[in-house]
Amino acid sequence: MNSQDAFEQYVRLKYQLFNSLFITLPFEETRNTGHFLPLLAGKCAEGMKQEATPAEIIEAFFRDNYADLELGDRVDLLFRFVQYIERQVVLFDAIEDAAFKKVTDIRGKGTFHHLLTKINTQEQKQRFVEKLNDFGIRVVLTAHPTQFYPGNVLSIITDLEQAIRHNNVQEINLLIQQLGLTPMYRRKKPTPLDEAIALIWYLENIFYQTVGDIIGDLKNRFPGVEVNPSLIRLGFWPGGDRDGNPFVTADTTLTTARKLKESVVRAYLADVRDLKRKLTFPETDGAIRRIENKLQTTIYRHDDQYYASADELVTDLELIRLKLVNDYRGIHADLLQALIDRVRAFGFFFAEMDIRQDSRVHRKIVSDILTATGNQAQYEACSTLAAKADFWANLNVNDLHPGAFEGITSDSIRTIEVLRTIHHENGSEACHRYIISNTRNAEDLFILHFLFRASGWEGQLPFDLVPLFETIDDLEASSEIMEFLYTHPFYKAHLAQRGNKQTIMLGFSDGTKDGGYVAANWSIFKAKKHLTELSRKYDVKVLFFDGRGGPPARGGGDTHDYYAAHGRSVENHEIQLTIQGQTISSKFGNHESARYNMEQLLTAGLGNHVFQSDKQELTPEQEALMDELGQLSLDAYTRLKEHPKFIDYLDQVTVLNFYGETNVGSRPSKRSAGGKLNLDDLRAIPFVGAWAQMKQNVPGYYGFGDALRAVEASGRGAQLRELYGKSLFFRALIYNSMQALAKTRFELTSYLKHNPEFGEFWTLLKQETDLTVEYLLQLSGYDRLLQEAPVNLSSIGMREEIVLPLLVIQQYALNEYRQAIARGEDGELWKKMVVRCFFGNINASRNSA
Repeated sequence: MNSQDAFEQYVRLKYQLFNSLFITLPFEETRNTGHFLPLLAGKCAEGMKQEATPAEIIEAFFRDNYADLELGDRVDLLFRFVQYIERQVVLFDAIEDAAFKKVTDIRGKGTFHHLLTKINTQEQKQRFVEKLNDFGIRVVLTAHPTQFYPGNVLSIITDLEQAIRHNNVQEINLLIQQLGLTPMYRRKKPTPLDEAIALIWYLENIFYQTVGDIIGDLKNRFPGVEVNPSLIRLGFWPGGDRDGNPFVTADTTLTTARKLKESVVRAYLADVRDLKRKLTFPETDGAIRRIENKLQTTIYRHDDQYYASADELVTDLELIRLKLVNDYRGIHADLLQALIDRVRAFGFFFAEMDIRQDSRVHRKIVSDILTATGNQAQYEACSTLAAKADFWANLNVNDLHPGAFEGITSDSIRTIEVLRTIHHENGSEACHRYIISNTRNAEDLFILHFLFRASGWEGQLPFDLVPLFETIDDLEASSEIMEFLYTHPFYKAHLAQRGNKQTIMLGFSDGTKDGGYVAANWSIFKAKKHLTELSRKYDVKVLFFDGRGGPPARGGGDTHDYYAAHGRSVENHEIQLTIQGQTISSKFGNHESARYNMEQLLTAGLGNHVFQSDKQELTPEQEALMDELGQLSLDAYTRLKEHPKFIDYLDQVTVLNFYGETNVGSRPSKRSAGGKLNLDDLRAIPFVGAWAQMKQNVPGYYGFGDALRAVEASGRGAQLRELYGKSLFFRALIYNSMQALAKTRFELTSYLKHNPEFGEFWTLLKQETDLTVEYLLQLSGYDRLLQEAPVNLSSIGMREEIVLPLLVIQQYALNEYRQAIARGEDGELWKKMVVRCFFGNINASRNSA
């Protein structure tokens, strides 16, 4: 059975079957809603074909079915439709998750099985084995506000998936009843600690087992081969990411670190207790019980008999393993080895916390410090970058106390002090990176180093200072900035202490918001090549950390193809990327999908090393063509941003201003409160998410069609086709843009073309959409978008069909709200409806924000 047939049998048919259970729920209102929702869906599909307004569609539905309903009852029914659709999306998610192994080729492209079948020579096998000890991936979980399922609903999805997998109809029916009575949204914003606890669930229930299984399987495949214990590392931003989030404090950071340690020690304790039932031999029995007692004490530290480090635990476990091998025929030694591998992978930290703050905040902090210590005039006398770097490198401030300052300055000093406690309790690996958002020049890293020294860190600094380059201009300046750092004696000495390793973070989200889809992706790719060349020149091991979101507009899409396309000109020591929101639950929500997606990352990097080839490297002419495409698309996107209606359209037509009402994250939607809407101040998540709610997805493609048309019109269509045939990077760029376009439905807002204020702007967006689809299909030779991924296309199609009435209701409520405001009314009821529609829409798209 091919994957498409499997989708029809195990997803579409099962959804139709179990969806019917909703109608049989013992709730009278649910039955009425379920019976009439298909009628509304039919009206929506018919109305969109006729370019009817949302009001006309909704009015037609009520006229034909509920002509006598008063306004209040109509609104109530619409809310019930929204709630019903939200639960249909949950059911569909669970069904797809349960069918993962049946509709996904788990031995196909990007899996270990597929990679190993391609290794045909001894030289390739040797390169693979060598790389296993010198390569790793880092999956960094972030708490960015894109997870629209509360924790209790995620638990239902997990249980529902298991029931569906085993065709337990009675359990499915019970869970659907539970779902019908469970709230689908948060009534108040989560705290940063709430976000941390929610993501720790994935560490405990998914990653702990899956990471260990992957490492164990590799060791079994290659006995005697040294597998990098850091082959798979997990990163963690909740509790440490304070960029634009005033609710993350020093106490939050410390509490989160302790929660992580407690969680992983409890996981070890559970494994030890299982082993205790098996290790019944003389000596091993008492030894495993002593480990159990010490682990219990490690959690609470109520006496001196605790593990001070994970290495101590490994030593004790290894002694038992050797005893089993030498004296007891190796019985259960494999179980001991699996636990040892997990302890080496997770330590006492589970996931490595990153600290992140904006460079502009750092400058405000050091300004306060300079004023308080009388050094402001000396700093202002520094007229060059070199002079400023030397100033910070040589400035020593003693006995700096948080109590001497207020607000963010005080808390930032205390945060850096708290990191010493985390190192003592969890180990230095628990938190050893500090990321500087909005890095504009090399001075930003010297300022951060000074802040550590001023906050009491003496001697060698056990932290990696990580610049984050986000905008197009910053990406272009990144090589110059890093060369200054690599050649400055002070920073060279710091790098030497850190093993001559430098992590550099590159931000897809803000890059796309700043320069559009093509320009951002190409600028990041070029920056990686230039930074690789520069780092090799100065004998620095550079590690790239990609700040990616779920959708293509924020760097998402097919990650395997993207990383496999890097070739030899981009350093390949590690693949590091952020995973956030509903992308965590969709890609890592169960063991099968988590393993599959981690293998996709691992094989992308390992395969690049094994099959060393210059085939993927672009010729100078092809790079020039990509430069031209990037610039043409940037020009088109810049014209869009500079359009007199661009900001007003975002502000007055899209649902952007409602994003902060959804209570999905602790972080504000804008970096600063109040004032007129400003694109630079607007975060990428609500920016991309607002376009997704409108089903326009502009950041995922805009300017691509315009650029391709311009090159084609210049008579270089053959060069474009050659580039498509040779460059995996260019193909990945096209396929991921197709994903954004496949989720685009301009017919939803076709009524706007007649709007006297925004009709021309809406038409501009629609024309570029049609143009991009035309040229991407022409270049790929496809008849339809995502032709090479029919299951993905079917999934998108079913999800869009489910939420169609939800989309129309949101547009209807949006217009009713604005009309109410224009009449001087508060419009609160309509506002609530707009916000409630966010959840089902985002969850159905799975990676729209």
